[in-house]
Amino acid sequence: MNSPQPYLTVASILTGFSISVFMFRIQRELGVRDRHPDWPNWLAWADYLIVATIVVSVLLVILPLVAFPEPGRVMYSIAAGSCAASSLLLLAYPFAILDHYRIEIGVKRGEHPQARHKGEP
Repeated sequence: MNSPQPYLTVASILTGFSISVFMFRIQRELGVRDRHPDWPNWLAWADYLIVATIVVSVLLVILPLVAFPEPGRVMYSIAAGSCAASSLLLLAYPFAILDHYRIEIGVKRGEHPQARHKGEP
């Protein structure tokens, strides 16, 4: 019989790390808003990878495995797939945030490389 502990451990680690990263990004955006109140605020697409990681880990792994006393084979399959998906989303985050800040990746994007617009990666 399968045990929910490995899936819960992976999902908890991914969720905890993602919440830490997301809080750091919110603090940074609030700091920018305080220093430059006339600048627009938005979340980068990279931040949505973090939000998706949290949502998938909590809704598809932690809640179902904790809510049901004896999860079935389908629940374990969904939990395993969700842990893999969350891991891949988190794996993509460093590349997406580098692209957002145009550090190495995305340096020569567009006609005005330094200008950023809402909806960019």
